Amino acid sequence: MRSLQIIENYLVARGCEIQKVRDHLVEFRLPGETSRTPGGRLSVARDGSLKMWHRYAEKGLAAGEPWHAAGGIRLGDKSTPALATHIDQLSAAMELSALTKVPKFSSEPQQRRSYDPEQVWRAADDLLQTAGLIPSRLHGRYRDGTDPKPVYKLLVSKDGVATAFSFRGDIALPAPWREGRQTSDGKKTMYVTGRDLGLDGDLAPPRSSSTLPRPAPAELRTTDLDLNRDTCKSWMAGFTPPTDHRHLVKGNAVLDGAELRVYPTEHRFAGTILVPMFRPDPMGGPDTLELCGAQHLMLKVAFNTDKIMAKGSHTVGAFVPFPGLDSLMKAMANDALAPIQAWLAVADKKKPLVICEGVATGLAIQQSGAGNTLCALSSNNVMVVAQWVKQTGLSNLFSGVVVATDHDIGRNAAGRLKSNAIPRALDAAKMTGFALAVPPANSQVGADARDLLGQGGPQAVRNFIASAASAAEVEKARADIFLPVKESQQASEPEFER
Repeated sequence: MRSLQIIENYLVARGCEIQKVRDHLVEFRLPGETSRTPGGRLSVARDGSLKMWHRYAEKGLAAGEPWHAAGGIRLGDKSTPALATHIDQLSAAMELSALTKVPKFSSEPQQRRSYDPEQVWRAADDLLQTAGLIPSRLHGRYRDGTDPKPVYKLLVSKDGVATAFSFRGDIALPAPWREGRQTSDGKKTMYVTGRDLGLDGDLAPPRSSSTLPRPAPAELRTTDLDLNRDTCKSWMAGFTPPTDHRHLVKGNAVLDGAELRVYPTEHRFAGTILVPMFRPDPMGGPDTLELCGAQHLMLKVAFNTDKIMAKGSHTVGAFVPFPGLDSLMKAMANDALAPIQAWLAVADKKKPLVICEGVATGLAIQQSGAGNTLCALSSNNVMVVAQWVKQTGLSNLFSGVVVATDHDIGRNAAGRLKSNAIPRALDAAKMTGFALAVPPANSQVGADARDLLGQGGPQAVRNFIASAASAAEVEKARADIFLPVKESQQASEPEFER
């Protein structure tokens, strides 16, 4: 397993979002982090030693074992505490805690009141609009009438504190807004609490001053209920996509859209295919799935894509099941939770469970009769979904489990794979013991199950899944994919830390 894949799997397993992977450096966001520029950095040296820090964490990161203090990283005129360990000490085991920031202040445990962040957000938003600010189409951004671009930004913390600041550096809002601390780049802020907003908070148990991270980040325990309600309502009012919909006829393959719905005609997304996303119940219910967002398959390309996640969706650990999507939506309770049995009742357990990336790929596999599918929506999610299937014992309910990847074998000038999809699928298969399926060697670069369906029909897809073998066997048989980068290429590449 390559160092960068180990690092990415480790971070994703802790709820982090991988933003960018550069030579020997991974940029990431912590669970719940909302900054435009990700603050987390993790570098790897040639000898396998690792160093991790967060540019917005004044007291550093709370990571626990095997990490230890490693001095400071100089960022401008400030120093940020760093942590260090070795690549061989990392594990992506889900029982380890998530990464968090070390609290700025420690105090004796005391009782406080906790506030619903959504309620705090709405109340603070009303206050800003009352003060004359104009909401932008970008969530949490506001104009002041003198500039067509957003000037102000609103943030709400997990503790029920709403903070506003101006990109111009200065801000003046009427009571109950109060002056807050400056941002790291010197901008003034103002804030209000749940009590200032007149909200009724729940009495929370005393909080420990320990710097150890909490076992489950709050971001993974909340969903956007407004998005969920709209998704449920639109699903029930929607209709089966037309057979000539853009996403059903691409790649010389015609997909059956009976498992999907199109937003109703009166909806602002009319004509867009709605794909609800689920994840394991973050509160720990082993027999429950949670609706956590939706993917939009659009009629036309916008901003260089025709697929987009609905605003408010949580993607970490999310997946789309085929078949069973409609069964889960109809069994939904309280706009969030559905029994896992609603999916298992319609799945064909005589066929394998296939973990793949895209929705179209999953439809092609299920439609061809090759197996049931869980579409992980991203190669980042493949490991998380595979681990969940393994740990919950779902793998024992099916005739087998296959991790199916796309034929992303293209390489850059340095000789490295342009995409991490295949290495991530390989790692997931190794860690879980599931079989791995890679498209035939004569497939075009980037080919997936949908392409195979268009070129060779359902049998080609069934052959693809049936060809699945152990990770070691695939790694040996497809040396064309797993060839190491030549030393001469490595020597010419830029170094980050050695």
